[in-house]
Formats: sequence, structure tokens, C-alpha cells
Amino acid sequence: MSTAPPPPEPYGQPAARTEGYPAPAGQSAYGAPAPSSHPVGSKKLGIIAFVASLIAVVVGAILAYVAGLQSAGLAQYADGTGQIDPDNIPPGAGEAAAAFAGLSLAAFVIYGIFGLWGFIQGIIAAVKNRGRGWAIAAIALAVLGGVVVVSALGIGASVGIGSTL
Repeated sequence: MSTAPPPPEPYGQPAARTEGYPAPAGQSAYGAPAPSSHPVGSKKLGIIAFVASLIAVVVGAILAYVAGLQSAGLAQYADGTGQIDPDNIPPGAGEAAAAFAGLSLAAFVIYGIFGLWGFIQGIIAAVKNRGRGWAIAAIALAVLGGVVVVSALGIGASVGIGSTL
């Protein structure tokens, strides 16, 4: 004599399973990390990244503006194409050229170092959720700050040339 198979379970009700292994600590039953496994840390990492980016843009822009002002002393020695012949520059203008070169180099080096610091630390802070809002602001400031520094150089040159006319 054979016995009939048991009737199927009704639809919509999950089958109770008791076999298998429990989920590892810190993970849900489906393998995803439990929501509490990434606690929000201190916001200091994001704030430091933002301050580094802010220093990069502010100090870089100030130095670039002053460098632009120094370039005004060289404008009178430029020909129609904007080229300057180094043989025709008097010694006083050579000092202005050296100041322009030194200040513009310092502006972009400071912007580059602090901007890169703020950019990288901002990414790390955003990923680790340690001041994510500050970190995103630091990343945006570090990326868009180059436009501010270059614009400050151009504005400084325009103001300097305008004052010599």
C-alpha cells in the first residue's frame, strides 16, 4: 500500500525553515551588512577636508591676485601680439617679472597641495560617513577652486593694467 503525498502548502505563507546556518555577526540573513554596522563617526574628517580646500582657494586666490598686479608692470613692454622681448626689459621690470613668476608659482603650488589634500580627504570622509556634508563641500571646493584662482590672476592683471593707464 502506498501513501498519498502531503497536500501542498497554501500560497502566500512562507515555509518555515529550520535548517541552515545563522547569519554571521553584523550581517542580515541575505548577506547584506546590517544597517548598524556602519555607525556615523565624528565629523572632524570632513571638516578638516573642507578647511584644507578653503585654505587652498583663499590663499591661492590672494597670491594669484597679487601676482596679477605685478604683471601690470610688464604690460608696457609687450608688443602687439602680447609677447615680451626679454632683451628690452630694464632691470626694474625684471624684478617685477621675477615677482610675478614667484607669486604665481606659489599661488598654484599652494592651491595644488591644499586642494589635493582636501579632495582626497574629502573622498575618504564621504566614503566613511565622517562628516559627509562637509566632505562633499570640500570636494566641490577643491575641484572648482582652480577657476577661482585663475580668475583672481586675471582680475589682478586687469586691475593692475587699468591702474597704469
